[in-house]
Amino acid sequence: MAKTRVAILGGGVGALTTAHFLSDTDEKRARYDVTIYQMGWRLGGKGATGRDQWNRIQEHGLHVWFGFYNNAFKMIQDVFDVWKRSPDNTFQSWRDVLKPQRFTPIGMVLDGGKPAYWPLSWPVLGGEPGSANVMPTLPQAIASLVGVVRDVFENWDELSGLIVDGKLVHIDGRTVAPMPVLPADRQVLPAPLATRFADAIRGWKDREVRHLAQAEALVRGAAVTTAKDAAVAAHRLIRALADGQPSTTGASAPPVEHFHDLMTLLRLIEAAAATLPSNHVARDLLAFVLPFTIGVIADFGIEKRTADSLDELEFTDWLIRHGGDAAALKQSCSLRTCYDTFMQYKDGDYRQPNWGAGVAAQSCVRMFATCRESVMWNMEAGMGEVIIAPVYQTLLQNGVKVKFFRRVEDIGLSDDRALVETVRLARQVDLADGGDDYQPLITVPLEDKKFLLAWPLEPLWDQIKDADKVQAALATNNSSLESHWCAWEPVGTETLQRGRDFDVAVLGISMGGFKAMNDQPTLAAELQAASPAFNAMTSNIGIIPTLSMQLWCGPDLQGLGWEPGQPAAVAGPEPWSIWAEMGQTLPYEFRPGETGAPKSVHYICGVWQTGLVARPTTDLAVPKEALDNVTNSAAEWLDAYMGNFWPKATVSGQGGVGFNWNVLYDPWNGTGRERLSHQIIRANVDPTETLPGSAAGSTQYRLRTDASGFYNLFLAGCWVRTGFNTSCIEATVMSGMQAARAISGTPLFISGENFLNGAPS
Repeated sequence: MAKTRVAILGGGVGALTTAHFLSDTDEKRARYDVTIYQMGWRLGGKGATGRDQWNRIQEHGLHVWFGFYNNAFKMIQDVFDVWKRSPDNTFQSWRDVLKPQRFTPIGMVLDGGKPAYWPLSWPVLGGEPGSANVMPTLPQAIASLVGVVRDVFENWDELSGLIVDGKLVHIDGRTVAPMPVLPADRQVLPAPLATRFADAIRGWKDREVRHLAQAEALVRGAAVTTAKDAAVAAHRLIRALADGQPSTTGASAPPVEHFHDLMTLLRLIEAAAATLPSNHVARDLLAFVLPFTIGVIADFGIEKRTADSLDELEFTDWLIRHGGDAAALKQSCSLRTCYDTFMQYKDGDYRQPNWGAGVAAQSCVRMFATCRESVMWNMEAGMGEVIIAPVYQTLLQNGVKVKFFRRVEDIGLSDDRALVETVRLARQVDLADGGDDYQPLITVPLEDKKFLLAWPLEPLWDQIKDADKVQAALATNNSSLESHWCAWEPVGTETLQRGRDFDVAVLGISMGGFKAMNDQPTLAAELQAASPAFNAMTSNIGIIPTLSMQLWCGPDLQGLGWEPGQPAAVAGPEPWSIWAEMGQTLPYEFRPGETGAPKSVHYICGVWQTGLVARPTTDLAVPKEALDNVTNSAAEWLDAYMGNFWPKATVSGQGGVGFNWNVLYDPWNGTGRERLSHQIIRANVDPTETLPGSAAGSTQYRLRTDASGFYNLFLAGCWVRTGFNTSCIEATVMSGMQAARAISGTPLFISGENFLNGAPS
């Protein structure tokens, strides 16, 4: 029987995942002939990386994994199980490439406008990511949220101050305050609540004496004096419900009254927290977590709403609806951390945070309730090296073909507009040997005769025909073969024909690559004209440009003046609000002991509001203009803010004004600000590099992988309606899994695709 030919357009994570799950078994390999068509010289989409001439890793920005990425972890674990790598490859296990990151400071602003950080450290969690794909029940998820509230008070004396000028300090009113007390008229549990609470805890399995004593005292109607008392009571109640203990009604599901009881206890805590100083870190956290938890209980537990139905509301508005204080939420660094982490700002404008309440609730519940081992995980080297290269080589093992230097120009439909009939490709370059087998990876030698496989920052020019001419053209406007504003004209055109070259097509290109932003037709113009739903999707889902810099520094963190440890920080000064020290990558870039080698490297990124993304492809000035704008922004930001975090990197060397450019490692030995231009700075303004937004009201326009409107076209990417509709690696992997499942008809369990959406997950 002839194989079904699958043409996958694009080589990002969604596309690669689709290819993986269409080729991961003998049965599928016998059924499918899969070819990926990729613009330029490398795979990975926004996760692509490249090595420059000094062997430094260039990322699109900071990529981290979260411990709730069940599907992404499971896929990379499966890849490492079957990847036929050399024993001398330094990465032999998924645990070699992903490591826990538990220190995640949260930015805040002190009185007078001085930036500081709250030193948040996450505990070691149970389980292994990717190993347990069953999502929690709603009571179990709520128990985790209430557990966060309880932990605030149980660790009250351990609130560890703030990081100011790189040092840990304690400030009265900010981190030092007495335990909040409940209002005097609300220090006894209402009798019906106490009775139901007693019923709930009778069957509770964990009969640890201290907890039982607290619970029994509460049941007898004893005083609930402090916020801690109420938080412990609330957690005991929901834990009992989450453990599925019987009640006097004999019901297996929690009665609605218990959810109301839980909300009563949380409202008591709100009243107590309101007595804290307005700028206390605990009040900041509780101003977000309490209305969030109450909202989850009210909408998912009592009203039986779904996440998708809540996406009509903006996240902050939803929190206010459930009792959140508008002024406190506007100032809350805890809430801002959520928007920053998923980069949900309309058009990249920090003044316009916009995130659908349903997907925001899903994201935060996943973060608090479903992470395993560690909330956050860092990659040991570039994502293209530790994730994309193993996936690529595994795909080759499984018979998947990859054709590089193919830019999709147009997707053509059949006469009845029911099928994709043709795909027109621009062949960007020819290979020097006259063939079509480009070898994209390079070998990076390491210590002890080990090595890793990496992608170069530019094509391997010795494999490219007329390489000198291509390089000269690209140099005229600082563009590349991946650029929307590429200054090199393609050398030819290829047209894929249904029935000859493909039977099924997968659109795996980032949505910015086919969203109409000016008068130029897009590669999906026919799709948009033929399908109102497809057109509505591309018209109503916004895109978010980003910016990124990577700074290699001669001193280590302490030498720069930062004392607390290796951070992955968020919610810092705009627009470069996310900062992580990524020193774990240095051994893969520089030889240990190499003279003059940097001792720290810093990835700093954020969203970026710019109109450059909408410029037509004929405006060849965009790449240089974008880089100049972002470089100037980086210089101004470092001058204005970095002394608050790296006091030894200021002009005076200790708390002075202005950034000391000499701390930057510069292989070109530049002077002054010139050293910044020799770091890696990116303006992620190419449409395919932007993030699709998850703004309020946008979920309804997303299409499922099998709902393109065209019989043989499937969709893959973080813009697809996956059940987790936000921009992250997990959602992208889910989209690829769903595409492969829809094409093959083979059952494939996808963890969390129905989570908080009214069906088992």
